[in-house]
Amino acid sequence: MSVEAIQDDTGGSLRAEMARARRRRTTQFVVRLLRHPSFAIGAAILLVFVVVAVFAPLIAPYDPNKNSYRFVLYPPSAEFLFGTDSFGRDILSRVIYGARVSLYIAVAVVVLTGIFGVILGTLASYVRWLDAFVMRGLDGLMAFPGVLLAIALAAALGPSATTAIVALSVTFTPRTARVVRAGVLVVQGMQYVEAAHAVGASHLRIIFRYILANALSPLIVQLTYVFAVSIIAEAILSFLGVGPPPPAPSLGNIIAEGRNTIQEAWWIAVFPGLVIAVVVLGLNLMGDGLRDIIDPRQRNER
Repeated sequence: MSVEAIQDDTGGSLRAEMARARRRRTTQFVVRLLRHPSFAIGAAILLVFVVVAVFAPLIAPYDPNKNSYRFVLYPPSAEFLFGTDSFGRDILSRVIYGARVSLYIAVAVVVLTGIFGVILGTLASYVRWLDAFVMRGLDGLMAFPGVLLAIALAAALGPSATTAIVALSVTFTPRTARVVRAGVLVVQGMQYVEAAHAVGASHLRIIFRYILANALSPLIVQLTYVFAVSIIAEAILSFLGVGPPPPAPSLGNIIAEGRNTIQEAWWIAVFPGLVIAVVVLGLNLMGDGLRDIIDPRQRNER
């Protein structure tokens, strides 16, 4: 057998073994996550929320926007589990469709925040002369309280789901970029990154293959926080009238509709509020579990 054939066989075997090792590590990571009680409970809550939101047309018992003046302000009963509002609309159906709106906005905010946070944080840490310009601009945005900044942007752009997504993405991107920047700065000084520079690897390969692949663990935890806060912030925007406009149901505007009848029809505001609280609790539990698995030192210090 020729030397080239032996080298090809050796290289192929090494690549196959590395692939098997990566699969084993991934499997072990997933198993550790599922065995972590905090993560498992949070994931179960989030899964129920996602299933209900995605299959809202099949799960909702009634049309969420259909008025029925025969059933105005009916209390919770076997027919209307969450009661009805001042237009006779079923609150359970409106909460289910409101969960769909919240999920859509939260996922969009997480995706946009993750993309722009990674881009800005990586540029600020890898291209040193950009650091001062990028981070000072982000610091300027962070000087404003997050919810107030989102409200101001949403009010300026007009009420809609797209406006809420843009406003919340602008609000959460600076903090996400700082998390990415801190992780990249730590990884950038590692010996394997310096070795990649020494052998002439391209900047893009170094960034994606060696730096970001090893610096994104804190970002995952940060994005679970962004997801949870996005659900609360969307409800705040809708409550104030600068989120998705009625009659489209969202958890925030359902609560806003119930504030005028809170004494005689408490269920209008209470049930969507409970949904928000439970989902945010689940996301926080997931974030705690991820942090414990990704960085066991955090668990040992508590």
